Amino acid sequence: MEVQDVYFGALYYRPPFPDRTCWERDFLNMKQLGFHVVKLWAVWNDIEREPDHFVFDDLDRLTELAGKNGLKVIINTIPEGAPYWLYEAYPDCLYETVEGKKITMGGPANLPTGGWPGLCMDNPEVSDLVCNFIFRTAEHYRDNSSVIILDVWNEPHLEPMFDYKNELLCACGASKRAFRDWLKVRYGSLERLNEAWFRRYSDWEEIVPPPRFGTYTDMMDWRRFWLYNLAEWLKRRVEAARRGAPGKLIQTHSASADYMGASSNGALGIELSDEFLLAREVDVFGLSSFPKWLMGETKRDYDLSHLLQSEIICAASREKVFYQAELQGGAGVPGFLAHKVPKREDIRIWNWNTIAAGGKGVVYWQYAPEPAGMESPGFGLTGFNGENTERSLEAGRCAKLFEAYELDRSRPVPAINGIYLSRNADLLLFAAGAQEEKYAHSIYGVFKSCTEGGIPVRFVHGDYMESAWEEGLRVLYVPMSLSLSDEEQSRILEFAGMGGRVVLEAAAGLYSEMGEISAGGSSSPCPMLEAAFGAEEISLDAGDGEIPVLDKVGAVLCEGLYYRQTMKAARGKVTGWFEDGTPAMAEVEYGKGVIRWTGTFPGAAVKDAGSRAAAEFIQKQFKAEGYSLFSVLEAPELIVRLLQTENGPVMAVVNQTPESRPLFTRERTGKEWSLEVPGYDGVLLILETGEQP
Repeated sequence: MEVQDVYFGALYYRPPFPDRTCWERDFLNMKQLGFHVVKLWAVWNDIEREPDHFVFDDLDRLTELAGKNGLKVIINTIPEGAPYWLYEAYPDCLYETVEGKKITMGGPANLPTGGWPGLCMDNPEVSDLVCNFIFRTAEHYRDNSSVIILDVWNEPHLEPMFDYKNELLCACGASKRAFRDWLKVRYGSLERLNEAWFRRYSDWEEIVPPPRFGTYTDMMDWRRFWLYNLAEWLKRRVEAARRGAPGKLIQTHSASADYMGASSNGALGIELSDEFLLAREVDVFGLSSFPKWLMGETKRDYDLSHLLQSEIICAASREKVFYQAELQGGAGVPGFLAHKVPKREDIRIWNWNTIAAGGKGVVYWQYAPEPAGMESPGFGLTGFNGENTERSLEAGRCAKLFEAYELDRSRPVPAINGIYLSRNADLLLFAAGAQEEKYAHSIYGVFKSCTEGGIPVRFVHGDYMESAWEEGLRVLYVPMSLSLSDEEQSRILEFAGMGGRVVLEAAAGLYSEMGEISAGGSSSPCPMLEAAFGAEEISLDAGDGEIPVLDKVGAVLCEGLYYRQTMKAARGKVTGWFEDGTPAMAEVEYGKGVIRWTGTFPGAAVKDAGSRAAAEFIQKQFKAEGYSLFSVLEAPELIVRLLQTENGPVMAVVNQTPESRPLFTRERTGKEWSLEVPGYDGVLLILETGEQP
């Protein structure tokens, strides 16, 4: 089955809301707004009310109304709303913390029928029942032409972690067994595990999940296990849906870009979802975003964070279709009263962010205000009586606008500038007492610097570094990557050898992927620095506040945070110094390329200290033109991205500021383009003709 051209619409139904009396009125209004799709929740305890007895009456009526109004349907299966007969049958299969506390089933903020968080799928009997529910739902809609997508996991993560962020889990009996089995495959023998973990286990059964933060190696492995384990859970769900409905597209959507987390404080190690693993398993991938509620206190911050997360999801999706599967449609609810209601310009910018990042549409959370529970009275695009608001009208305008642009077959053109993402770098900081927000903030600071400078950039994950040069990457910035595997370091060095520019922040690769420093032996504590610079006498000292880096005459070149790393380099040249005169920056030719090093963390200084010196330093590391097509690009405070379409390359330009801003670019062929981009808006330009579609 081919992918739908575009996905613009809203989540409408999670049982039992909205009431049946509203359905016909609301579906007609969706059609008039210009929506193309509607998403419906299929909640397990609402459908399989007794074992092996399935009731689809409400969903059948809703899909019928969708067809009548020309809307396609996305059905989102929700096993996390588990039937209570499941708990009665399998009480020993509950999620469990390392301290032995079982997570009993109840009603969360977003699930009126309760049953959350369900039971742990490491228990085979639970896994079979979850997959059977998905299979039966898919089978029921196999021949329904209105249903185009089955979303088999709503925001995959270790389900209790949204409400139990201070706990370490799951440590139920089945998860412990699965962890040990994974370790057996990873290490092959208990002797090798003992060597890696510095332990003296005499039997595999002695191994349990880490009960607290302390040693890095076991904690990193436990969280790494869960990332791959959840990808395996997703694979099972996908297989069940494919068996039930072979012709349907299969989807999942992430609660955030997990290397950032919904609030840009990191989520990989605690929520245990990794978009770079999950996107591999599905046909279509999506993102949930609640920018005004979660992503920042100012419009500039939450707009920028939304774009950043969209572009990480684009990088994870690779060649697959992705779109905004959930976007804040109304007020967010951190307490009893809803607040932070989006304005029309918010809806507009978030749509432009999605399109510029290569997304194929926006589905809002949600169409109508929630009438009960902690999410009431929030999130609705429309008013309490179904009336349109400035938000719903702008959502409809954007749907019609981007359908007219005919970007359904477009794909992002990779920028020549890249920001490196590493699973190991994140997990080390999580293992160090749940400090992964420092890694997320470093990534944010680099991205923000590029955006303020009008420099096109993309994200490059370690899993795909091998093909980065062929995909057009020429500059790679590596923020706060204290832990890197041998393979990651080799790939980065190979990229430089091919002719790339690599920019390393302090202590890149200081720790192995196991959270160990190679010190006191024959290996350097920073293998990449040794390979590039012949580095020796490496040290790492904590800093106090902003850490300046100076040029020869004492002017500030850059600022960083947290640490200052020093080294004695046998090759290359020193280009910056700390205040005490020790080297703080160096550059060396490596193969056909160049490697630059700075002994502190400029990305963090941008995010956490607002450092202009750090932002300007970061901007200078990248190629300002951003794409091989351009020789010149001048676009300060603008987001510029290229999309390849059937009509040739299209330049998407987004202005997240209130003032109109100019853009100038010259192609390598000599063609020049000048644009004025209105405030809180965007522009598309077909570069073959100079037309704005």
